[in-house]
Amino acid sequence: MADKMLEVYEAYDLQINQVVRGRGAFVLRTDKGIFQLKALDVNPSRLEAEYEFKVGLVELGFDSIDYVVKNKDDQQYTCDRYGNPFVMRRFFLGRECNPMNNQDVIMGVRNLARFHQIGKAAFEKTEKDVHIRITGDFKKRNQSIKRVNNYILRQKSKREFETKFLKTFDYFYSQGERCQKDYEGLCQCKNHLGYCHGMYNHHSVIINLDDNVEVGTISFDKFYLGNQMDDLYHYIRKMVEKNDYSFGVLTTILDEYSRINPLTKEDYQYIYINYCYPEKLYKLGNQYMNGSKNWLSPKLLEKMNKFIEDEGKKQLILDRMEKTYL
Repeated sequence: MADKMLEVYEAYDLQINQVVRGRGAFVLRTDKGIFQLKALDVNPSRLEAEYEFKVGLVELGFDSIDYVVKNKDDQQYTCDRYGNPFVMRRFFLGRECNPMNNQDVIMGVRNLARFHQIGKAAFEKTEKDVHIRITGDFKKRNQSIKRVNNYILRQKSKREFETKFLKTFDYFYSQGERCQKDYEGLCQCKNHLGYCHGMYNHHSVIINLDDNVEVGTISFDKFYLGNQMDDLYHYIRKMVEKNDYSFGVLTTILDEYSRINPLTKEDYQYIYINYCYPEKLYKLGNQYMNGSKNWLSPKLLEKMNKFIEDEGKKQLILDRMEKTYL
């Protein structure tokens, strides 16, 4: 046990038996279970919102989560002797959901569906004004992609990444414009308004826990109030991509989710439009603009090549989805 952290450990009502460092945090085995101590990387108001949000989930029965633990002084974070703030959260020992294991994928989507039920109930129960995030701003993303294209056009010499961006721009930008038009005429799935995880994927699902809990959910850093179909879309996109664009994985996720939270044609359309959007080009453009222009990371070109290579597979799965669900 590091002496410099002793004061922080002692601020909590826990008997610590073992401390293990990993992934920029301390994992603590205690008399009350497993906990994680990590440097606070959000502002205190966001931590307060996270605390209240997770208390609401636990009260409604969704308690296998990395909720914040207060210290003996009833504070949500504790500073070490140097003034650095740390936050304690419940933690789980197990393994991440394996996106290539069908049963894991099913457990993950069932867990998401249940979270959405509780997240919707928690929103309906709250008595104070909460900001609702409107997603699907394809117009803004399209403008961002166009700015990147215009910037590259002005450059006298162009490297391979920049050349490929220009070469594929018209094709993918037209996709973005179609998504923008289709989205503007779409019902916004108001039946799915509730709390969203914000980054739900295989990394946020812990399976086979050692405290008789089947599935644990972590990493709610980007939780928000909005359309819960966004969570489902992101889970689908990640899992399908990890399985080389398997249509069977997509149908498994949609069907399992719908058994718990029935989906309508408008829901399928919402997911379909989001999936059609060239999101990776938008992200690659942002990475390019925010990075050094003197030296482009080889990883950026690697991601661009993979994005272009996978486009045919993505279109095949979108065609099948349209025929099956729309």
